[in-house]
Amino acid sequence: MARRSFAIAVLLFSAFFILACRGDTVSRGNDALRIGDYDRAVVNFSKALDENPLDRDARYGLALSYYAIAEEKEKLDGQTLPLWERTVAEFRILWNVDSTTSIREAYSNSLFYLSRATLSENSRANVLPLLDRSIALDSSNFYSFNLKALIFENLGRTDEAKDIYIYTITRDSTFMSAYVNLGNLYWNEGDVPAAWDIWSMGLQRDSTSRALRHWTAVAEDSLKSMIESGKL
Repeated sequence: MARRSFAIAVLLFSAFFILACRGDTVSRGNDALRIGDYDRAVVNFSKALDENPLDRDARYGLALSYYAIAEEKEKLDGQTLPLWERTVAEFRILWNVDSTTSIREAYSNSLFYLSRATLSENSRANVLPLLDRSIALDSSNFYSFNLKALIFENLGRTDEAKDIYIYTITRDSTFMSAYVNLGNLYWNEGDVPAAWDIWSMGLQRDSTSRALRHWTAVAEDSLKSMIESGKL
């Protein structure tokens, strides 16, 4: 009986020790992540996951660490495709562990960045499934909507592109890229009045936008020429 009690005590102590180590490892990972020591954060979260691949906090920390590393390299104009691939892979695994709303925004953003990085490597790559997944995760990710519309426009699916731009402007009147791109689409189609309408509408929302100021002025000059020549 004493031997059995001793064995149970050893097992309980071992379990407590493992949990304590796990907690320390994740805690160290969080500390490293918080101060921007991303490589050390990756090491600590990975150690915790070696012990328990289902550890939600460690998995989330690892995904955020790779996200931060990729984002930093973006600012340096580095080659980020492998980093965004790894980030999305970690979020995909995390989704199998925890599919609550708390990770949706970061997961959605990582899919947008992966799509953009993929296109920078291969402009003909089909990233629409990635963008659709991004939008499904976060219906307010208008960066993914905008990129999807640009792809449709390049594919000649201009009506679908217009619908997305208009939807974006309706949902978020401060998203300036949608005004610029929708105006460009009308301009390329030769519809100068429609282009001016959209660009000037955007400029009313954000008078500091250099792109909208420029293109609104270009459209105004064009409209004046059309009126003077009797074309309008």
